[in-house]
Amino acid sequence: MPTARIVPLFDLDGTLVDSDAALLAPFTALGVAPDRVPLGLPLGEACALAGIRVEDYVARYDTGAVQPFPGVDELIAGLSNWGVCSNKTRAAGRAELTRLGWAPVAALFSEDFDRAPKQLGPLLAVLGLDPAEVIFVGDTEHDRVCARASGVRFALAGWNARVRAEPGDTVLRHPSDLLELIT
Repeated sequence: MPTARIVPLFDLDGTLVDSDAALLAPFTALGVAPDRVPLGLPLGEACALAGIRVEDYVARYDTGAVQPFPGVDELIAGLSNWGVCSNKTRAAGRAELTRLGWAPVAALFSEDFDRAPKQLGPLLAVLGLDPAEVIFVGDTEHDRVCARASGVRFALAGWNARVRAEPGDTVLRHPSDLLELIT
């Protein structure tokens, strides 16, 4: 596998893992209609919108329910330098990374942003990288905004059928398409 010149950073839910059903299940179990809470928000914000406590959501979230999108395992296996920036809680995110056998160089989660929306700046600092040295792959408008706010190139995880491209987006149809952008 070629050595990456550009370091890929990834959102986790909806980008590397197919997690929509797992993310919505606790809301449903707590009597919240799934269409009341948009995906991609920090957990505290999503729970506030739904009128439930974060603790109640976390108690019902199953970290074993998510699976990688087809082709993601193979992509990750070939990367030596990559990172994760997610609105997911640290405990859930780390549990999922460990279960999947994935070891990013750095992974930051909701607690690393004081439970505010994720930001790439802290991850860039941990990795010692400039915005021009990375690409952020995500699946939501929140991810697109996160990349723009840090001056980082954005690519849309087009393998997720739920994503909606905007003019100017780089859309990756398959995880392996990223290799053309980083080597």
